[in-house]
Amino acid sequence: MKKIGFVTLLASACFSVSAYADFKVLIGVDPADMQSKNLATLVSPTPGISSALGTQVSLRQTADLTDAMRATRTQENDMVVGPAHVAASAISHHYQLLARQKQNAEFVLVARADIGAPQQMSGTRLYLTQQDSVRAYLAKAMIEESGLTLKSFKTVTYGKTSGAGLLALSANLADVTVAGKEEAEAWMKANPKLAKIIKVTQPVPAGLAIMVKKSMGDAEKKKILRWAVSADAENAGLGKMQQGTLADESLYRYIATLGILTPPTIPGVTTVDTPMVQKLIASGMTPVDTRSQKEFDQEHIPGAIHAPYIEKSLKDRDFDSRLDDYSAISRLPKDKAVIFYCNGPECWKSYKAVIVAKQAGMQKIYWYREGMPDWRENKMPVEAK
Repeated sequence: MKKIGFVTLLASACFSVSAYADFKVLIGVDPADMQSKNLATLVSPTPGISSALGTQVSLRQTADLTDAMRATRTQENDMVVGPAHVAASAISHHYQLLARQKQNAEFVLVARADIGAPQQMSGTRLYLTQQDSVRAYLAKAMIEESGLTLKSFKTVTYGKTSGAGLLALSANLADVTVAGKEEAEAWMKANPKLAKIIKVTQPVPAGLAIMVKKSMGDAEKKKILRWAVSADAENAGLGKMQQGTLADESLYRYIATLGILTPPTIPGVTTVDTPMVQKLIASGMTPVDTRSQKEFDQEHIPGAIHAPYIEKSLKDRDFDSRLDDYSAISRLPKDKAVIFYCNGPECWKSYKAVIVAKQAGMQKIYWYREGMPDWRENKMPVEAK
C-alpha cells in the first residue's frame, strides 16, 4: 500500500496568510485515510475560502487527531474540516454541520480465520489505528458490544494505517484488526482463508465534513456552503461535498456515543453541573483544571489550581495510570474538597484525575464532567493568565 507523507498534502499550496488573519480554519486529517484519492491530492483550500468570504484566512492542518478533537472543544476555529468523529465532537460543541462528502461506509473487525466468534477475541493480539482515529473508536465500540474491553486482549498495538493492520494479520503479528469493509473484503479476496469479518458497524459518514460556528452570520455560512459544494472545493482535494442535513447530524451524533465520551458517572464521586459548581466555589471549594498550559492560560475558572499531566494512557475506563505523570494531582491536599474539570465529556483528563485522586486517598472529590465548554456556554466568569 502506497504511503503518502503528510507534508506532501500541502506541497502544491501557494499562498500567503496575514499574521493577523480574520478567519481561522482547522483541517484534521486521519492518517488511516491518507491512501484515499481525495486526501492524497489535498491542497490548501485557503485561496478559495478567502475569495468566497472576502477576508484573509489562517489555515492549520494536522494529522494529530487528539489535537483536532481538543480544538473542537475550545472552539478556537471558525471552521473545522475533519473526519466523522472530529465532526461529531464539533457538532457537540456549538458548531453546525455545513457540508459533507456524500458517501457512507461500514467498518469491520477482521480476525484470524480460527477465531469463530467475537467473544473468542479475548487473549488475542489486537492492532488498531492511532488512538484518536475514527477506526479506533469504532473498533472499541464493536469490542464492547461483544462483552470485552481492551484489557481482554493479550496486546494492543497502535499504528497509523488500517492497511498496516491487515499486513500484521498476514505476517502473524496480530490476530484482530479494524478496517473499512470494502478494504477488508478486497484484502481477504487477495488473501483467501487467512481471516474473516466477525463484526460490522452500521453505515457511518466517510470522508470529510465541514463545520462552522453556529454563531457565524447566515450570509457567511451561505458563502462557505456555495464554495463547499462547488468544483473549487473538489479541486482542493476535499471531494464532492453536499449540504449537511438533520439526518446527517444524527449519524454524527451516533459516532459521538461510540467510545468518545467518558462514562457519565464515577462510583463514589459526585458529578456536578454548572450551577452546583458555582455554589461549591462560593462555599470555598477549589476547582482543579487538568487541561494543558496553553488552554489554562487562555481561560480558566476563576481561582482554579492548574494540575496538568501528560496523557499517554488510553482514553478508556481501563486506562493504565502508570503511563501518565500524576505528580501534580498527588501534590493536592488530601483533606480539602476539590472539583476536577477539563474540556467536557470527550476530555478524559479530569476523569482520569478523579480516579487517581480517589485511589490516592482524597475523600472530598467532585467531578465537573461538562467542564469548560459548559462553563463558557453559560457565560460564567473566566480568568486568563
